[in-house]
Amino acid sequence: MNFYNAKVQSGTPTNGYGYQFDILLGTFKTETKATGWKLSSTLSGVKNVYTIYPNGVGKDFAKSGINHLEFGVGRFWQFYKHFNAKTGIFAGPDVNLSYQRGETYSTSSNVLSLLRDRTDKISLSAGLSAGLYYQFSAKWWLTASLAFSTPVSIDYSFVTNDNITSGDQHKNQQLHYRFSPEFSFPSVGFGLRYFFNR
Repeated sequence: MNFYNAKVQSGTPTNGYGYQFDILLGTFKTETKATGWKLSSTLSGVKNVYTIYPNGVGKDFAKSGINHLEFGVGRFWQFYKHFNAKTGIFAGPDVNLSYQRGETYSTSSNVLSLLRDRTDKISLSAGLSAGLYYQFSAKWWLTASLAFSTPVSIDYSFVTNDNITSGDQHKNQQLHYRFSPEFSFPSVGFGLRYFFNR
């Protein structure tokens, strides 16, 4: 969870907040193979003031609220190499499905209009990840990610562009796909993992 306050010289301060969490629930099928589910959620909000000059005189618009919201569900398969009774490494593939809604405000290039872009996006991706673990108990583990890759992804977006000042609106749909077989390394992140039936 995070909060921030930013002020550029004499401008109006920008306030923001947000959180991000992932929950993984899994079970061992064998001593070296586990499968499970991943639930994720991200939210951020902001308060900002935008100034336009429609008649040569400044007019302020204060905008606040949630500007990004995301929910996701995924399935993972992990293969383990145990160094001893407490530590080891793991790696494996995963598949993720998510929904995102984002909203951004800006001023036009001539600073005469206030613009809003709203996007609803559905994404499907396949990835690979690797990490280390330390076992507190049979059910609770501390994990540390080392590297990840999302070689294949596809998303479908519904985009709405609004000119708040004039009332004009444009809508379009976009399809994006990506094939990028490369790893991000190192990519360090920590988490707690709980295993059922262990």
